[in-house]
Formats: sequence, C-alpha cells, structure tokens
Amino acid sequence: MTAPDPAPDRLETDVLVVGGGFAGLSCAIRLARASEGKLSVILLEKASRIGGHLLSGAVLRPAALDRLLTPEERTAFPLGPTVATDHFHALFPGFSIRLPFVPPKMRMKGLPMLDVGAAARALAGVATSLGVEIVTAQAADSLLWDGDRVAGVASAGDEIGAACTVLAEGPAGPLAAELLRRRPEMAAPNAQSYSLGIKEVVEVPPAPDKVGQVLHTFGWPLPWSLYGGGFCYRTAPDRIALGLAVALDSADPRFDPHALFRRWKRHPLLRRALAGGKTVAYGARLIPEGGYWSLPTRTAPGVRLAGDNAGLVDAMELKGLHLAIESGIEAADSILRERGLPVPADALPPGAPLPSLDGLRRTKNYRAAFRGGLPIGMAMAGLAWITRGLLPPGRISQRDERHSLRPLKAPLPPAAPAPDAGPLDLGIDSDLYLSNLTYRESDSPHIAIPDPAPCRGCLEKYGAPCTRFCPAAVYELSPSDSSSPIRIRAENCLQCRTCTLKCPSDAIRWTPPPHGNGPDFRGL
Repeated sequence: MTAPDPAPDRLETDVLVVGGGFAGLSCAIRLARASEGKLSVILLEKASRIGGHLLSGAVLRPAALDRLLTPEERTAFPLGPTVATDHFHALFPGFSIRLPFVPPKMRMKGLPMLDVGAAARALAGVATSLGVEIVTAQAADSLLWDGDRVAGVASAGDEIGAACTVLAEGPAGPLAAELLRRRPEMAAPNAQSYSLGIKEVVEVPPAPDKVGQVLHTFGWPLPWSLYGGGFCYRTAPDRIALGLAVALDSADPRFDPHALFRRWKRHPLLRRALAGGKTVAYGARLIPEGGYWSLPTRTAPGVRLAGDNAGLVDAMELKGLHLAIESGIEAADSILRERGLPVPADALPPGAPLPSLDGLRRTKNYRAAFRGGLPIGMAMAGLAWITRGLLPPGRISQRDERHSLRPLKAPLPPAAPAPDAGPLDLGIDSDLYLSNLTYRESDSPHIAIPDPAPCRGCLEKYGAPCTRFCPAAVYELSPSDSSSPIRIRAENCLQCRTCTLKCPSDAIRWTPPPHGNGPDFRGL
C-alpha cells in the first residue's frame, strides 16, 4: 500500500510580499516602519539575489522616495548622475533628424539616473533593518485560497499563509493572472498591452563631459505601423545604457525584437555614440503600456496588486519606478487600515488616486491611439496632452497581442542564428552570456508545451513565431522526425514572459523557476 503524500509544511505571517522590486520593497518598508513590529512581513524574491531580475530605463522621479525613506536613508540612497541634456531624434535609413523640442511628458533634464539593481538592494537593506524577512531564490508557484479570499501562496511544495498577500511580481505575473481568472470583476476595461524592452550596457572610452546625456529615438528600423522607440543614456564616464522597446502587437509573424535591436544599433547616430565600445551586459523584460484604461482594481479580500503587476507604467513618460513606489506605499497603508493600525501622517485618504496617476489619466488613450500607426498616434498623444485628456474622447480598445498576427503568404526558409558582428553587435548567444544565466539541470523544466498539435498548425500558418519573438532563443525548430516541432532551451530563459502573451495558440506553459535559476542582471 502506497503511503499518502505528506502534508505540506505551512508557515504563517501577517503580510506576504511576492516580488523584490521597487513596489514590493516599498510596501514592506512602509509596513514595517509604520507597524513598529506589530506586523510580521515576509518578502519572497525568485532571483538568487535582490535586483537580479530587475531591468529598467532607470531614470527616476525621486519625489516618491521622500515619502518612503528617512532623510538619512534618502541621503544614502544610490542615485546616479542627473540628466544634463535630453534630445529626441527621428531615425531614417542612414540619417536622423533631431526634433527642435522634446515632448513635455518625455523631458528628463534634472532627473537622476540609477542602477535599478543596486537601488533595490539599498531598499532591501532598509527593509531588513526594520525587521522584514527577505527570502531570495524562492518562487511563489500559486495562490492559496480560502473561499474567494487569497490566503497566501504555495512555494516549492510548502505553503505560506498570510492575512494579506501583496503581488508585486512584475509585468504579466502568473499569480496576478490566476487572481484575475478567479476574480474577473477586478479586470480593467481594456486588456493590458505590452512592449518588449531589450537593453544593453556598453563600456566606452571615458568622456566625463558627456555624463548625463540622454537621447530618445523613434522610427527606423521599426515600421510606421509598430509602436516603439529607443533610448541611449550616458550613465557614467565609461558607460552607456541603451535599449529598444517594441510593441508586442506586431502583425508580422517574422517579428524579431533582437534582430530589430541589432539593426537599430547600426544606425549612424548610435554608431557614433557607441564608437570604441564593447557590450558588457544584456537583458530583456516586458513593459506594461496599456495605461489608464488597462489598470485593474488593486484591492481584493486578502490581496493587493502593486507596481508593474498592476500595469502602473506611464508609457508616454517612459517611467514607472515612481509609480511602483507609490503603489507599494498605497498597498501598505491599505493593509494598516485593515488591521486597525495607525497610518503615517502623509497617507492618502482611502480610495484617493496615486499622486502620479494624473499623468495616465491625462493621456487615457495614448497607447491605444497608436493602433492607427505612428503619425496618428503621435498626433493623438499631442492632442490629449493639450486638452488634458478631453480628446480623443471615450475609450479606444487595445489590440490583442496573441491574435494580432497575420498568416504568412509563403513559408519562411530555415534561418540560422545570426553570428556576432563585432563587440557592439552580438548574436543572442553572446548576449545571453552577459546576462549571467544560471540553471540547475536537476530541476524540472519551467517551460513546457503540453500539447504539440497546435504548434504544428502554427508552424504552417505563422512559421513558428516563438523562434523569433523570444529575446533569448528559448524556442527552436526541432528535427522533422521529432514528436514536437518546437525544441525548448529553458536554460536560456531571461524570464521576460513574452511567450505567455505572444504565442498565437497559447500552447506554452511558463512557471517561475525554482532555486534562483535565471539571469543575474548587473548594471541594467
């Protein structure tokens, strides 16, 4: 007779925070400081260290820090140089045009840059000093339920029960998806829209006089029908951070963000900026861009949503870190009130909007307007800003990323991975080496295709787009005699979760990997 499986171990806490980014850490700090030891707070982070999975454009509106940190903590917080100049360029093949002005929402002069990983580790130090228990290399696998109330999470075969669980797991988080399936009334009027952001750090010859220079680009190599753009920031005398964000609602099944990123870097404007350099870091992540009409309800029994998990990014402003901090503070204050504990004097009234939410409200239809292409989208964005959100009126629906692809007109020929073309033009494998990936072969794969049948139809109709849209080459075509047309290289995964949104047949199952597997982003 087979013995029954042992019951899972169970740990209890007052508040469980899932995710060690700015939103989760801000929530934990606010709770621990305000409750003065009356609440136990545990924070789970799936990376092997705090900041290991964080990537951002990393220019910060710092006012939110003043509500979170003491003056001493604020002084010690590792902000980088401030933006000295910012420019906006339209790119065309072989040349660029610098716009005579920077759109008001995109102006960054005077704002500080930062290394988002180092900044998160500084916040983690504050949280730990206040009594927060931070557990790294620990993924949350699913939610625990008590009726329709969230009661904690399952993690690595065990259970962590909590009076309140704060989901701050980043964009397209699997726990948030589970929550919205169980409680569909929390969903926003529009589905969330995403871009994929690819970023590198380049070591260049020192030029102290260029520190703080910022440029943003739009246009080439993206088609006019596709929303996206690039950035190039001089963050230190010998460092440039650059990246390209590309909307996932592309209709082209040949959509290849990494190839677009490499083409973008070959533009003369970028080649001049990067001259003499070599790439030293690489990463990719999703950016929630749906804006005001894509914001879900952030509070339900036993659970709060915060940060990117709640879609809190101002796509027009190109920033989300300040909204992550504000939403973490909001979640903490809500929990304090629910537990009958006093809230800090600067707490917002219950139900009041976040301080920075007015920017999203003023441009409610910003991202959706780009369904009509870049010229129409830019015109609508300017109109919305001038009229303080009155125009365009109503709500424009978003395009569904999963079902946006059009069928191929002819089969695609097999394509080998593009090789390196110098220290600034790396293929995916060389870029992945700079992401510091770790993977335990003994662990069960965290990516699976349970039923390969839809993949065969997808290969015929769309040419297996997963082999191109993934920025880590996780998906490859299998030999013709294989049981599945797709081979999975889970060890490559950067955990951006693009595949969970863009696979046209929704055939891919992605779960958070255990034991801190994945990238260890540095300086991104």
